[in-house]
Amino acid sequence: MTEKSMEVKLMVRSKIIPFVIGIVLLMCSSSLFAQTQQQPPPRGGGPPERDPRMEQYINRMFQDMDTNHDGKISKSEWMSFYENRFRKIDKNGHGYITKDDVRSDMMEMQRPPRQQ
Repeated sequence: MTEKSMEVKLMVRSKIIPFVIGIVLLMCSSSLFAQTQQQPPPRGGGPPERDPRMEQYINRMFQDMDTNHDGKISKSEWMSFYENRFRKIDKNGHGYITKDDVRSDMMEMQRPPRQQ
């Protein structure tokens, strides 16, 4: 092999390798892009399905906190709820809650209601 033909081979390789790498990267990036695209919601369709447990939790939250029943929980309603909750858990009125206080409250909440 002549020196000139070796130079040509090296030149061809030096151009082909980046070209092949570029094609591979382009193919990989296009498949990643295709995977991250989400289908748009159908036009005219209803809202996405809601988790019934989450809806039950939200409804209960508004039932307990929205004291003026306006469909919104104000900061004062929020703070009032947690202030009352704190007082309920802090049965001895120390002004702080211990793990035992929380444990006791949780066990009380799990008990079935008393029959009258």
